[in-house]
Amino acid sequence: MIEYGLYFLFKVLMNYLIANVLAFGLTNVVTFVLSRFYVFEPSGRRKRHEAALFAICLAGAFLLNQAVLWVLVEFADVHDTIAKAAAIAVAVIWNFFTRKHVVFRNREAEAERSSSTN
Repeated sequence: MIEYGLYFLFKVLMNYLIANVLAFGLTNVVTFVLSRFYVFEPSGRRKRHEAALFAICLAGAFLLNQAVLWVLVEFADVHDTIAKAAAIAVAVIWNFFTRKHVVFRNREAEAERSSSTN
């Protein structure tokens, strides 16, 4: 919701693709902090390693978000209000799965679970 609002705020001032970059970037800085402290358990990795994994996965989400927005607006003639919502939905799904299975995957808990089942 915040990203959607920021997008339209920035879009008044600039091109829709640049507005998307800013809205996506600002929203995901806040999302990292919230994900790290409130959504997922610590991974057991050092913070710098976790932040690097987060940035790599986020780059994928950004590319998907930007591509969906661009393709829908430029080639499918979808209004940007709908295209932005679709782009956010794709990025949210990508972000959840990459954060859960890559960034915040707790290796110690996995090792403990696998040793207790053997």
